[in-house]
Amino acid sequence: MSEAPNQPRPNFYRRITASVPLLVTVIVHVVLVAIAGYFVVSEQIIGKKKTFEAPPPSDNSVAQKQVQHRLQVARKGGGSVSSSPVSASRIFSTAENALQMPELPDLPNVGTSSLGGMGFGAGMGDAGMGSGLTTGLNSGKSLGSGFMSLSFLGVTTQKAQKIVFVLDISKAMMDVRKDGFESFEIVRSRMMALVSRLPPSTDFGVVVFNRTDFYDEQTRLVRLFRPELVPATLANKNAFLEWMKPINSDPTLKKLAFASLPSSTEWKFTPAPSLGLDPDYRPTPWVNALHAAFEFKPDTVYVITAATSVGTVDASAATLAARQRERKELVDELKSEGIDLAEAEKAREAALRKARAELDVINQRQVAQGRPPFVIENTFRLFAPDFQAAIRKAGYTLNVDGEGWTRRNGQRIIGSTGHMARNWDTARFEDMRGHIAKLQAGLLRERAVLNIFYFVGSNQNTKREEEDLGKIARANGGKLELINAAKLRALKSAGSP
Repeated sequence: MSEAPNQPRPNFYRRITASVPLLVTVIVHVVLVAIAGYFVVSEQIIGKKKTFEAPPPSDNSVAQKQVQHRLQVARKGGGSVSSSPVSASRIFSTAENALQMPELPDLPNVGTSSLGGMGFGAGMGDAGMGSGLTTGLNSGKSLGSGFMSLSFLGVTTQKAQKIVFVLDISKAMMDVRKDGFESFEIVRSRMMALVSRLPPSTDFGVVVFNRTDFYDEQTRLVRLFRPELVPATLANKNAFLEWMKPINSDPTLKKLAFASLPSSTEWKFTPAPSLGLDPDYRPTPWVNALHAAFEFKPDTVYVITAATSVGTVDASAATLAARQRERKELVDELKSEGIDLAEAEKAREAALRKARAELDVINQRQVAQGRPPFVIENTFRLFAPDFQAAIRKAGYTLNVDGEGWTRRNGQRIIGSTGHMARNWDTARFEDMRGHIAKLQAGLLRERAVLNIFYFVGSNQNTKREEEDLGKIARANGGKLELINAAKLRALKSAGSP
């Protein structure tokens, strides 16, 4: 049967109203699905808020009685009682399942340390934030960005990680005016004690230098303990102690300076063109030793020296001509007094050799009596007033024969081997300071802290040296410290590094 033609279609309103139950059902299901999805997301993604509920305390438990007792004591003593009893119960709980910290391992006993290490760390979790602190020989790396403070001869330096010692081992360090043989022993022992306490996380190196009476090639010799920095392991520290022990330790004075080194690596001055150093400036030995130290890329350098000369430059033609004229005038003056300059110089050298031989005998007696020997920087110190006073104080007499090289006015003839005979001039302080600045900038990524210990004698005028060395130390982030025999003995008696 065919469909009846012209049958009216239901309008839009009738179609909507006829499907209201279905529409309501769909909306209800959508809402329910949304609510269920919210809880699922909250549980799976956002996470349920975690809480920590302590079980109700038992009034008869021993732990609770301890808590009550502590709270009562705190109230009577005026202490704070703001702490929750529940928290206190957790802290002072004696239950077997109470929160406990693991036992720390025993650390080796290294004696009174000259180091102070400190490290900081922090962490944040769901329940809050915590922080930690370590002290002692630890560099702090395990808990964050650590640092180590290093104390040497009364000067403390922070953030010391790569350390180089630059040590003067020349006779100037042991000159009689500095009470030097005993004083050098203290410096040596302080260095050995400090290195022996370095943690393995640090690296160290040692540069030693010597100087002779005049500026020749020997004065520019520098020796190294090792050609590079070495970690402060037990093996390396023991090797250093054995290496350092014999340096200037022979009381018979047969082996001093480089002769007392058991072994070493010689450093040679080979500046790179990129450093931009002045070719006319010849550094003094301690500055060359500093150059060698900077090549190790350290962050901390300690210079211990009794020699503070700034270096040399070639004398100008005019200066050399003036010196020749001065020498000729001296020769003419001596002739008028009946003295030949060449013969006077021979007489002088013979007198000094004789005096040195007598000093050797005196030192043998000193050593036999258990007293330190007399050390002088150069032969002309034999007739210096302070040296003669030290000899007399010890009960000896040492006269330097001046016959044949003493003028009518009593003046000894030494000028011909002094400034009139040399072909160089003393450099300016600015030359030395600029040289060191170029070394720092050209050899190091970050400037090393430079501490200078200037070893001075009693009644020694050091005003100019203090000003010059102080400027260099401060310009390089460090400090100048004057040390003498009395201060070293005080450090030794106090057990200070």
